[in-house]
Amino acid sequence: MDLFYVKRYEGEQEITKDEENSKLNQLVQKIEKKKRQRKRERNKKLLETITNTTLRRKIKRETKSQIVNVPENDITEFIDVKEVNPQNENDNSEESIPKSKKFKSELPLNVEGFTILGANNTLKKEKVQRVLPKWLAEPCVISTNLKELQTKVSSMKSLDKELRKKLAENGMKYLFPVQAEVIPWLLKNCNDSSVTQQRDICVSAPTGSGKTLAFALPVIQSLKRYFNKKIRALVVLPTQDLALQVFKTFKKYCENTTVNVHLITRGNTLASEQKMLMSGPDIVVCTAGRLVNHLKCTKNLDLQNLKFLVIDEADRVLDNIQNDWLDQLENHLQQKDSDVSNTNTQKKRPPQKLLFSATLSQDPEKLQKIALFRPKLFTSVVEGTTEKPDSEQKANDSFIGKYTTPKELSEKYIVCPMDIKPLVLYKYIKTSALTKTLVFTNSINEAHRLCILLNRLFKNELKIVEMSSHLDMKSRKELILQFTKGNVDVIICTDSLARGIDLPGIEYVFSYSAPKHLKTYIHRAGRTARAGSLGTAVTLLHTTQVGHFKSLLEHAEKTNIEEVKLPIDDLESLGNTYKEALAELKRMLTKEEEDHMKRLKNTKQLKRKRNSVNSN
Repeated sequence: MDLFYVKRYEGEQEITKDEENSKLNQLVQKIEKKKRQRKRERNKKLLETITNTTLRRKIKRETKSQIVNVPENDITEFIDVKEVNPQNENDNSEESIPKSKKFKSELPLNVEGFTILGANNTLKKEKVQRVLPKWLAEPCVISTNLKELQTKVSSMKSLDKELRKKLAENGMKYLFPVQAEVIPWLLKNCNDSSVTQQRDICVSAPTGSGKTLAFALPVIQSLKRYFNKKIRALVVLPTQDLALQVFKTFKKYCENTTVNVHLITRGNTLASEQKMLMSGPDIVVCTAGRLVNHLKCTKNLDLQNLKFLVIDEADRVLDNIQNDWLDQLENHLQQKDSDVSNTNTQKKRPPQKLLFSATLSQDPEKLQKIALFRPKLFTSVVEGTTEKPDSEQKANDSFIGKYTTPKELSEKYIVCPMDIKPLVLYKYIKTSALTKTLVFTNSINEAHRLCILLNRLFKNELKIVEMSSHLDMKSRKELILQFTKGNVDVIICTDSLARGIDLPGIEYVFSYSAPKHLKTYIHRAGRTARAGSLGTAVTLLHTTQVGHFKSLLEHAEKTNIEEVKLPIDDLESLGNTYKEALAELKRMLTKEEEDHMKRLKNTKQLKRKRNSVNSN
């Protein structure tokens, strides 16, 4: 009968205050409960979204076919548990929840790459770990200790007896670490080449550590068995000076053998070099630019029997995009291969690439352009990272990709004002009684001015000359010879002399102009402390250059560089002498400029006379 129950209006009834408050509290509790319920549902949806995103990240990273269970802690650490599963249902106010425990959608949220749009990203991002290919991450480690040599030349049985005898005649009783590691590996690789394709190698070792013989001896020994003369080894270098130096090394160890070696650089005429190439040398030493000239101009240039492509100072040769020499060489080989394949079905193997440098790039993207085949990396360990490195030790990040210098090198720097740098250099050389010294500048003009100024300061005490790329090959060879004999004390030069040139007996190297790049510093300093000898590298810096210089050295993990402070009082006494030298420098530069203008004027007059004669 409840269906027909009718509640009649019986007039207004009085409601007590307690009843009213009770009803209001019930209503407020229902509202708060619905709020918390909506909040839990919203957080639950957000939690599901983040969980699904994380699962997708996990699946992409680990496997596409397996479902990865993500621990709940990976997600809930970013969300307040009280808000998702509140324990106290009777807590009616948001203010009762601590501010640090609230889930705030406006706060940043970044879970393994998932970022909430519109949030301020204040969470610390994880550092991306470097991942290298296996051959870069696990190199053969070479020691830089050139004082305690352990591998005797006589014990290297894999090396030809005649070559061992030649090494002994040149005073070599022990092999340097890079030679002891690379030579036997290359010889074994050459012996296995009849079965499998030869692996390419990259060698990164300090300057003066014997890298030239490390590739010259295996190449000579492997080519001794051939009697028909074909170009089987191509050695590419960045400069004429380096090419000449490497050519002399090959020439010395090719004596009394049937192996012929030729040099092609700008120092010879193109026609004479073409005749040499047609005569069938076994080894060709060249610069990259000259090689391109012959690829374009020399007809019937036969490189089909090429077994070795050696790239010395590889980082500079590969960075030099002049004429795109590497692409042109590969195009030349591929074009000839296609011609041969029309008559012969057997595909020819590409040459084995041997890359050597003190600052070899270990950037996989750059190395990929060279198309290395199963490469093997030999790299030097920075002293102090490990006590006794294993030859097959896994390289850690403390030395992989770092630039190394000889252990025997002492490194210093001097902070001084720019306007008295020549005076500081003069004072240091004079007080230390230095000879056999190189001074590097950043330009030809700077080298010329500094040479005039130092000659004026030293007068007849020291023989100081300048050397830069504007000198022809004959003059450069004569200057180097005089320096080797001791007739020249100081050479002021540009960075054209910084790469690979071996000037025996250099005791000090000065960077008069601060190096802008770490590679520049490494190669400048590498002119001294070669082959186990002691040497010192000194850099002159302005106050504003100290920070940049130290940051460069941090990349090579060099923290023990010493600061040298010269007494200012000693320099003040030389003030008048320095002013006279500067005035003399100004007069000489003015005179040179006038002479240069006269020569230009005379040249123009001669051209006009010739043109008038020809027109008549």
